[in-house]
Amino acid sequence: MPSPFVDHPRKRIVRERWNTPTLRWLHERWGAKYVYLGLPGPEAHDIRLWREMIEQVFAFEVETESRGNPRENFEKLIYNLTLLDVPHTVYHGCLEDIVLWKEDLDGMEFKLDTFITLFNLDFCNAITGKVPTPDGRKCWRFEAIREMITVQRALYRVTGASRFVMLITAYDAFHRREMERFISRRDLASEIQTVVEREHAVKLPNSSLYRNTELLRLFMFDFLRAYLVGQNVKSFFLPAVRFIGRTEWSPMIHFCVVCAMESLESAHVVDEQSAGDFVGMGMVTAEDRGLTEGSPDPIALLTNSWVGR
Repeated sequence: MPSPFVDHPRKRIVRERWNTPTLRWLHERWGAKYVYLGLPGPEAHDIRLWREMIEQVFAFEVETESRGNPRENFEKLIYNLTLLDVPHTVYHGCLEDIVLWKEDLDGMEFKLDTFITLFNLDFCNAITGKVPTPDGRKCWRFEAIREMITVQRALYRVTGASRFVMLITAYDAFHRREMERFISRRDLASEIQTVVEREHAVKLPNSSLYRNTELLRLFMFDFLRAYLVGQNVKSFFLPAVRFIGRTEWSPMIHFCVVCAMESLESAHVVDEQSAGDFVGMGMVTAEDRGLTEGSPDPIALLTNSWVGR
């Protein structure tokens, strides 16, 4: 069962010092409010902080582990979004399950008719884990992201909207078997291959879950970029942010990706940001009191990319 959302100082630093300036800059540049899809938690911290920039919310909330009322957090989120006076739809259950099965625990159909301009996705369990699908097979947890990008493509055709942001937070660990597939590929960009060879100098342990933040950030960059290019979506990745979650046993990694969808009839997207560019960015670390000294300015990075032109 997915873990319920718990806020903590490092998460707030990422939200307030990294994401908020980025979202505000994009909001002012694009001249439009966000349609938000994600997991704001029962207290709706994200929505409270970004309320003036948000037009509509599609949210997800899992059942609590409490024996008293497993719907407690679900009901609390609906209550808080109502107080914030923001149009909202709240789905009951795990985001990955709902996106793949097309309905929530209450049988409500998952169907979007609005182009999403701000995704805020939290994967508290390993993103390389598997989840069941309606046809009986199991797919990787991150396939939910591919499905959402496919939905975006359909909505792009209907609405004409094209620009969106993806905020993705994942548990900083991966399953050994999936990582072995990744590092054994022969089509990896040379810059990624160089890092893989360095990080893989010591053989992966036999444990099913393994932590190597450098490998995971490259794995996530590689599959996200492939999903986006496959739908002719131009993207720019800010440096990944690593932080420790509620306890020392919950290391996390966070991505912010700015995207623009192009027509499938237009020329195939060629991203200006190469794998080497992303590797060279390194990582940012969020601590209790802020981002580590010397962290890059996300606005400067965006201004100097295609996003700022």
